[in-house]
Amino acid sequence: MLGVGTATFLLIPNGSNKRVLYPGKVVESEAIQFAAEFDEAINSKLPVVGAEVIAYGELRGKFYQQGAIIFEIRASDARPVIVFDRVGDAVSAEQRQTFRVSVALSGIVANIGDERNCQVVDLSPEGLGVVSGRELKLGSLIPVSMMVEGQPIANAARVQTAIKRPDGKFRYGLLIPDKKSPARKALERASSSFQRQQLRRLSGAA
Repeated sequence: MLGVGTATFLLIPNGSNKRVLYPGKVVESEAIQFAAEFDEAINSKLPVVGAEVIAYGELRGKFYQQGAIIFEIRASDARPVIVFDRVGDAVSAEQRQTFRVSVALSGIVANIGDERNCQVVDLSPEGLGVVSGRELKLGSLIPVSMMVEGQPIANAARVQTAIKRPDGKFRYGLLIPDKKSPARKALERASSSFQRQQLRRLSGAA
């Protein structure tokens, strides 16, 4: 939980690949809501009520991210205060010990909810990145299934990040929350396999 006095950074999803973080400080904190005062007016980037955003902050010495929906904007000329509804639990945003592996050219597709054949763009032992034509809510859980190197993988996944692309589709980062699930183990094997393949190609190119 982002507590009162915690330094926070607000990420407002947009259509570009630039991750602009706006600094602020948590001034109110409850179980389902928190409010933060920001150091600048965020200018034209000031989001609207109902917008889905991501707030980052430090908790017990580690960097976390919290999915949120804007509940209220208490505007001011220089230091706006924004009230957020929490979406899901705060999760670690520390740099991964294992790399995400790009598989965008590997032809892997996944079923996301009832949407079929979504392109999988990267894999990690914790989750995957996918491209979808549908708008999903940050923090929501959604069924995911796919076949990777002959191995079926199916589990509920949490929507961690969302970026709208210029073509109108969305690039989602999905996390398998259950660390002991067979899906996590299968993703670990698959991402390690693709890492080895890419390393062998790079070695051959060198």
